[in-house]
Amino acid sequence: MCSRLDTKPQHEAPGREPCGLAIRAKISSVIRRAAVHALGLVLILSLWATVPVSVNASTVGHEPAGFSYFHSYAQNEALIDSLVAAHPTIAKKFSIGQSYEGREIWGIELTSNVNGSLGNKPEVYINGLIHARERAANELALYMMQVLANNYGHGGKLGHRVTSILNSTVVWIVPMVNPDGAEYDFSGSTPKLWRKNRQPIPNSKQIGIDLNRQFPYTWNCCGGKTSKKPSSEYYEGWAAAVAPEVQDYMQFVQDHSAGQSRITEILSLHSAAREVLWPYAYTKVAVPSDMTQDDHATFVAIGKGIAQRNGYRALQGSGLYVVSGDMDDWAYGTLGIFAETIELPRGSQNRYYPTQAEINTFDSQNRGAVLWWMEQAACPYAAAGLGAGHCT
Repeated sequence: MCSRLDTKPQHEAPGREPCGLAIRAKISSVIRRAAVHALGLVLILSLWATVPVSVNASTVGHEPAGFSYFHSYAQNEALIDSLVAAHPTIAKKFSIGQSYEGREIWGIELTSNVNGSLGNKPEVYINGLIHARERAANELALYMMQVLANNYGHGGKLGHRVTSILNSTVVWIVPMVNPDGAEYDFSGSTPKLWRKNRQPIPNSKQIGIDLNRQFPYTWNCCGGKTSKKPSSEYYEGWAAAVAPEVQDYMQFVQDHSAGQSRITEILSLHSAAREVLWPYAYTKVAVPSDMTQDDHATFVAIGKGIAQRNGYRALQGSGLYVVSGDMDDWAYGTLGIFAETIELPRGSQNRYYPTQAEINTFDSQNRGAVLWWMEQAACPYAAAGLGAGHCT
């Protein structure tokens, strides 16, 4: 395990007082509809194969015509349920909390002996669809769930690789961090290009906060592609971490950031820039005072390692554009976690809504890259040749 992750200081956002954060109390899970359970039973039969399968997304949900191959919120849960039912010794369903409108933010935990002690296994966390219209992110997260669950314990190169990962690592995947926005985005006859959550703004008729402008580390510090206007799709909120989805995200990561088994890496899935990004996004300085030279070298090595395998461009987050309140900046700046982002490519005809064939291509491009990223969990510094100085 990496000693660096035990000793990372708690940084303050540059030029700002530390933000006091009262994490909202967890609300009991809402009752899931019987229809979802029924769909899950049907899907179980289709998921026994040792390769990922495509769930028929037209069976549940209200996707606009021509977009039924994207998974709805209900289909996400049904797929998770089916994988857990088919692979109960390595897969477990969980929720990081509830959205503003009361939807559980579902995820899946994947590891060998999932119902036993985690011991000292490192943990990795994959999350997607924090921006509602970035549908390809959700699809890649669901695809990776199936790659892991359906190939564990099987032969061949892929089976051996997956088995090794899950025997040594705990993988948490939350494919749809912003379920309210996702459901609203597909609630009409055509996609709404909706980005934010669905939270009302005090003293305004506007709805929604950009969840990736909400994190308290450097919130409202540095301008960039961030807005104080509630009407903007990049609206940062009236204060840091006022969105329940962000509170849930932070609480989950904080709960898994201490002890022998803890998150060492986070991979956030977005679209549509065809890039791999590392912190910091709040500044264009490569190694500011709140980052060490070794950590920077490790970020670059991991980012370039992913990019070498998926063919995307690798760069610092601010190279795309400067952002205040970024999720990866918060994870590293506050907790010392190596957090990076994959920006999936744009659709050739429809930027945020690629075709099924394009989704399949994106998934194929990233399978090896994401598996390689998981394999760095025990000692991320090793990717930069720095393992001996940081990992025991």
